[in-house]
Amino acid sequence: MSALKTRSIGSSNRLGNNQLRQMVRSVVHQVLREEIQAVCLDSQGTLIFPNEAEYAAYLEKQRGKLPGEVNAIFMDEHGLRFRYGDYVPTLRKARELKAARNEPTVPDQVVREELRKLEVKV
Repeated sequence: MSALKTRSIGSSNRLGNNQLRQMVRSVVHQVLREEIQAVCLDSQGTLIFPNEAEYAAYLEKQRGKLPGEVNAIFMDEHGLRFRYGDYVPTLRKARELKAARNEPTVPDQVVREELRKLEVKV
């Protein structure tokens, strides 16, 4: 279906696919925002938080438990469900990550110029 016909008083309009998709998206986002404004339970007994800040604050109160052990999630503005992971880096991995963050970086212009010299299309 390439277009949807809608009729109003005395005129007829045609909505293209992109316009219709945008309308549906905005309605879905609005419904999700209205529906999830406070902490609620789903049918499996999972706590659903409306934002990440409240979820993180709740996890901090659950001392001695990893995020995977707590039956709670948070939803973003698009309705996607998220849960923090249980991965805790070892001391060695933490040192490696810190060293990598402190390493000097190469500007993208230098990298692009090197690629052009090698005749790579960028």
